[in-house]
Amino acid sequence: MTALPELFDLRVKARSLAYLFTAGAGLGIVTLAFPHDEAVRDLQLVVLAGIAVAIAAAVYFEAERIRAWQLHVALALGTLILTFANYYLGATSLYPLLYTWTALYAFYFFPLGIALGHAGFIGVCYAALLVIQGPGSPVVRWLLAVGTPVVAGLLISRLLERVGMQTAHADQRERALRQSEARTRLVLDTAPDAFVATDRDGIIMTWNAAAERMFGWSAAEAIGKPMRGLIVPPELRERSDERRRELVAAEGPVETQVYDVTLERRDGSRFQGESTVSRVIVGDDVIISGFIRDVTERQRRQEEHEELLREQAARAEAERVADMVSGIQALVDAALQSPSLEEMLDDLVAGVQQVLGADAAAIFLADDDETLRLGASSCGTPPANVDPIPFGDGFAGGVAGSRKPLFVKRPDPTALRDPGLRALEIDSLLAVPMLAQGAVIGVLEVCASPPHRFTADDLGMLRLAADRVALAISHARVYEREHNIAVTLQRSLLPERLPELPGLEVAARYRPAAAEAEVGGDWYDVIPIPGGGAGLVMGDVAGKGIGAASMVGRLRSALRAYALEGHGPAKVVEQLNRLVWTEAWDGQMVTLLYVMVDPVDGTARWVNAGHLPPLLVGANGRPRFLEGGSSVPLGVVPFPAYEEASAAIRPGSTLVLYTDGLVEVPGAHIDDGLSRLVEQVRSAPGDPEALCEHLLGTLVPERGAPDDVALLSLRNVPMSDRFRVGLPTTPEALASMRALLRRWLRHVGAGEQDVAEITTACGEAATNAIEHAGVGGGKPFEVSGRIRGRRVLITVRDLGAWRTQRQGDHGRGLSLMHALMDRVEVTPTDEGTTVRMERTLTRNGIPG
Repeated sequence: MTALPELFDLRVKARSLAYLFTAGAGLGIVTLAFPHDEAVRDLQLVVLAGIAVAIAAAVYFEAERIRAWQLHVALALGTLILTFANYYLGATSLYPLLYTWTALYAFYFFPLGIALGHAGFIGVCYAALLVIQGPGSPVVRWLLAVGTPVVAGLLISRLLERVGMQTAHADQRERALRQSEARTRLVLDTAPDAFVATDRDGIIMTWNAAAERMFGWSAAEAIGKPMRGLIVPPELRERSDERRRELVAAEGPVETQVYDVTLERRDGSRFQGESTVSRVIVGDDVIISGFIRDVTERQRRQEEHEELLREQAARAEAERVADMVSGIQALVDAALQSPSLEEMLDDLVAGVQQVLGADAAAIFLADDDETLRLGASSCGTPPANVDPIPFGDGFAGGVAGSRKPLFVKRPDPTALRDPGLRALEIDSLLAVPMLAQGAVIGVLEVCASPPHRFTADDLGMLRLAADRVALAISHARVYEREHNIAVTLQRSLLPERLPELPGLEVAARYRPAAAEAEVGGDWYDVIPIPGGGAGLVMGDVAGKGIGAASMVGRLRSALRAYALEGHGPAKVVEQLNRLVWTEAWDGQMVTLLYVMVDPVDGTARWVNAGHLPPLLVGANGRPRFLEGGSSVPLGVVPFPAYEEASAAIRPGSTLVLYTDGLVEVPGAHIDDGLSRLVEQVRSAPGDPEALCEHLLGTLVPERGAPDDVALLSLRNVPMSDRFRVGLPTTPEALASMRALLRRWLRHVGAGEQDVAEITTACGEAATNAIEHAGVGGGKPFEVSGRIRGRRVLITVRDLGAWRTQRQGDHGRGLSLMHALMDRVEVTPTDEGTTVRMERTLTRNGIPG
């Protein structure tokens, strides 16, 4: 609840209290001047009067600085003075009536609660006095002396409350009126139109800021002057005065009047305006107010608008045709974004149907044998078992054969070669040939069902649509052909098949970009390294086309040569950089990641030339990026510093190499793509083939990525108590076989002497399988091993026929195998030769 405003300030209250004290003291002295009871104690009363006058003087002179609590104390002292005065006058005196003075003062100047507190104090003081004096009828005396001022005070308090409420309401109305006036003034001053108000004689009373800008006269210059002489041209002043007099003299309410006027600025220039005039009656006076708007610009815009409407009306038909052409072109442009010809045909059929307002549409494609096949239909997917349509057969075939458009009303359903159209009630049919470079590449057919029907104008639009659809189909066919060629070329630059690496599993994938018709520069390779290791390559040549493909071919051949020479990763990449620097043109560069994996030592060494980091998935399934070994891409500087980095690749671990097409998403940060790769690897299977399929299925859109994607995965297969591996009959396979055998023997707990001697014996058997099985046609040989307790069993089997021993063959290999192994058994057959060897592992140099 809002508190009522104070009617009196402290200064008024203080001086009123001083007056009350002075009047009371004076009245008391006057009563002593008249005859009175001898029991009255004059001296004490005079002293009390002096005290009252002293308090009055103090309150009066401190009225400007007095506090509210000091007033309450002074009023309470007045009550005590009256109580003592009644005591010294005796019980029969009428002095109790003076309590009314302090009580009414409290009710008049203080809130009701405080006033009742003072009234209670009066009641207590008077009650104490009655107890001391003991007069007759003390209760009656108390009620009359205290009740009278309380009742009167309550009435006064209620009246003052009403007065306060009315005062508050009046203040609120006054504030609202001032705010309204201020808002009105603000609105008028900020109004875009000039506002002018005059009295009944035409003297200007109000002149806002817009009027100052419009006419050039300031408010100080305009107010108080006749409007007719300030802004009205001389020849129009009489007419202006006549309108003003009509408004002033009109009886009753007058509607707002709008006039077209010609007005004059301070510089003498004139302009056309619109004046909105109102009459306002204020008491006995009449005020004429009006808003004035300069309509010169509006008239100019209106004339321009009318001219524009005339031009638009003249171009209406042309624009309608242009809109349809634009619609057709838009649908062709949108269809060209489709990744395949089939999807593009579906988009074209739907777009033609919408642009022409047809109820059905179909596209027939021409084949090289002068037949048509249904390519797309708005009635659904064309059935696969529809027979080809010879040129000249039916509506579509007839259009293709004659190369002329066809317009048929109520066509024979049996002549319709689109099964979906036969179920429709067709009123009219339009068919036009689609030509590209003078050849018929198809037929575009649209149908209308009642009440819709086609006209000759629609035929012209369909021919226009057919031209653009034919162009789109022709481009799509060329694109698909070029894209297939590009994909074929790209795949020819990649390994035809991945090598078999003993103890390692490897898989790779390549996906061409969805929207590229040129060969890309992404490539990968897997190089068997002598000693059982493998070299993994993942590269990306900047640019596309034959140049990029040529660079990929040279890099792949050169890298294989450098790797097989036995160089480490840093040396290989340095030599590759020299090749790129000397042969590249126009700033061509290559990002490359080369990793050498040694499964025997369980290590991976790599160099990263500006490529994305490899991802290592531990045997526990936790992926992490291999940082380090990073430097600039190939071809950027002539002599960069390439340093190797290394990491452990334990059995069961998987290494993932990739190009940016796998992780880059247009508009997103590359770190987001790398995070998605990590998340998908966590849930991927461990097998490299399944891992590659999982990553492509989850990270590459179904329609293909914006860029080429190359992916390579290698897994270090954990050893078990058995192994079996097939190897090619080439000398290079011996190193891989020995590395795998050493790794397996260490796994089963063989000592270094056992490893060396068993590896030597097995190497002799494998050499015999390669050299002596000369008529095997290059079929691979097989090496297997298993352990039984402490006994190692090794089997080497080839698939060739044992040839006749030549001069100089003395069987030293077989003797060596007998010397190194506990038991050797050679079994030649027509299908091949099998060598079985056994040996008991030693413990601390002592045979087991």
